Amino acid sequence: MSHADPGSPELVVGAWRGYRVWRIRGDRLTGWWYTDYAWAPGTSEASCDARRWTLRGRRARHPGLAAPQRDCACGLYALLRPWDFAGYLPARHFGYYDQANAVVGVVAGWGRAFRGKHGWRAQFAKPVALYWTPDLDEQVDRIARRYGCQVVQGRSDLLAVAEQHA
Repeated sequence: MSHADPGSPELVVGAWRGYRVWRIRGDRLTGWWYTDYAWAPGTSEASCDARRWTLRGRRARHPGLAAPQRDCACGLYALLRPWDFAGYLPARHFGYYDQANAVVGVVAGWGRAFRGKHGWRAQFAKPVALYWTPDLDEQVDRIARRYGCQVVQGRSDLLAVAEQHA
């Protein structure tokens, strides 16, 4: 019996579910830290714009290969467990104090995938549920319709959605 290559991604039946934070920009969900990346309604596909220095100048880190790759940080990310929140983000943890346009939710990821200590990163992902808060009332409803995901109002509802199989 042979062992799988430790550099290869995990094979998963169905999709992993996890938690993440997005920023709302207009009618789009963008990344929390990397806000230039806008998630597509429906399914988003990871790409990599990482570069490395070679003798011939800056080159793509893994040209022609799908994201994510083990030796790179590319991919669409999610946390395995939620943090303890009560409708608001733990600003001290994220280092950002303007929470007016941030929304917490559940995401499903599949394709090439790597699991880490605190979460996973995958080739394909889509928002499954967004957490409703009073300060984002209309925005969350509008974004959920655009992305085809549900809105949940309680932490227990968010946890239940994450536990469902995709």
